[in-house]
Parts: sequence; structure tokens; C-alpha cells
Amino acid sequence: MAHTLYLHQWCQYLHLTLSQLSDQTGIELETVRSVQEGSRDPSLSLLNAIAEQLHIPTSWLLHDPQVMQRLWNDPDEEEPELPDDHSIDPMFARMIQAYRQYPELFLLLTNLVHYDDPKLIRASHVNLQSLVKQIRKTTLPWGSRPPGHFEPPSD
Repeated sequence: MAHTLYLHQWCQYLHLTLSQLSDQTGIELETVRSVQEGSRDPSLSLLNAIAEQLHIPTSWLLHDPQVMQRLWNDPDEEEPELPDDHSIDPMFARMIQAYRQYPELFLLLTNLVHYDDPKLIRASHVNLQSLVKQIRKTTLPWGSRPPGHFEPPSD
């Protein structure tokens, strides 16, 4: 089963042309183009070489970089970046860490996805998006008061 690669999107995200990618990897431009267009089923070694040059885990070629950026970073960051570590998939490592801390949440999500009811999946997606939007760094309301003002707020 062929999977869609997001090679073009990754090159755009990293401000890299296919020609530059070809030069940097030593892979012929026509080969890179055919992989990007989906007309060639690339070998794992070819994908590894491309991913290594892009400084991303090979599995990330199967995902849009904008989605990976949203998953990795705080949505309020002004200049979010992806981790510059392609030795392991840092997203997978983060998911395993979270799974160990909150196995019941992963079990619930897995059951929803496994049940494959589009309405339930959409509802969980909307609810999770709402929760993510509510994430804010905790701040003390009196933290912005001028120095020397020691009384707590009356609100």
C-alpha cells in the first residue's frame, strides 16, 4: 500500500528546493521529483537519506510539517520550531512518555478510533481541540502589579 509523502511540503517548510535537496543528498533530481510526485515507490534507504538531510525522522515524511509543528509546540509560541533530532522520532518518544503517565487516556482514544464511528471521532476531535485551546500558562493575577504593592487582588 503506497503512502502519501509530504516531501514537497517539507521542502517548502524548510525553504529548500528539490534541486537543493538533490544536490545535498546526492540523489538524482529526477528520482527526487518522482518520489515527490508519487510516481516512484522509494526504497527505505532513499527515504532515510532524504529525511536525514531534512533533519527529521523518516516517519515524518508521511505527515504534513504544519501538523507536526502543531503537535510538538505550544500553540501560542511566536516562532515554533521542530526538534533537530532525527536519530529517533521525538514525537513517538513524547507519546510513549505520556502513555506511561496517562494510560487511561490512551486507552479511551484507542477505543474511539478502533470503534470507527465518524460521529464519535469527530466529537472527540472537537472536544480535544477545545481543551487544547484552553491551555494557557498559569499566571498569578497579581503578578503584573507594580513592585511594593503587596495586597492580593480583591477580585
